[in-house]
Amino acid sequence: MVHLIDDVSLKVDLAKKPSIQSPGGAWPLEIDHVENWAWLNDLFSPAELQTIINIGNSTELERAHTFGPDDPKVRDSFVHFLFPNEITTWIFQRLTTAINGINDQFFKFDIHSMEQGLQFTKYSAPGQHYEWHVDRGMNVGTRKLSLSLQLSDSDDYEGGDLELWYGGDPVKASRVKGNITFFPAYTMHRVTPVTKGTRYSLVCWVSGPAFK
Repeated sequence: MVHLIDDVSLKVDLAKKPSIQSPGGAWPLEIDHVENWAWLNDLFSPAELQTIINIGNSTELERAHTFGPDDPKVRDSFVHFLFPNEITTWIFQRLTTAINGINDQFFKFDIHSMEQGLQFTKYSAPGQHYEWHVDRGMNVGTRKLSLSLQLSDSDDYEGGDLELWYGGDPVKASRVKGNITFFPAYTMHRVTPVTKGTRYSLVCWVSGPAFK
């Protein structure tokens, strides 16, 4: 039990005090350590990046869908999902190390799996894109962390920028081949229309227990 040495007076003369509407009243219960985004380079060699493209293109790609009604004005691209097997396990192993390290350093989410596999994505000219959206939705696992691995050389296409929005001007992700951009799955983001060439990327959503 704590004993006060002096009595505490509850009589406050409001007329002699600063306005109760003055700023500075916020009092955080806990500091938020979640970064808006992070990035990593050189996790895969150029030869490995080309191998991932070859794996993705080794089967017929299907038109990408959204959580809502399919509308090519909102999302226009082709995808193929990769899951762990004798051909792809090395990709999952390499990403696991990167995800755990980046998450521990920048996000500190409670995560447990890439339960929806990896999404190999192809955006081609003229105009394939994905409008502003977040990576969370109903009736799927609780997506907490998103990542996008740049597979293409930036000289192979024009347009096709991954942009993140936090208010104000969008933040453009790096176009460097092999760059991985990480961001919370609730972040608003888009891929601008590809106006020339083809952009390949590998997308992953990392899930965990429900947010509390």
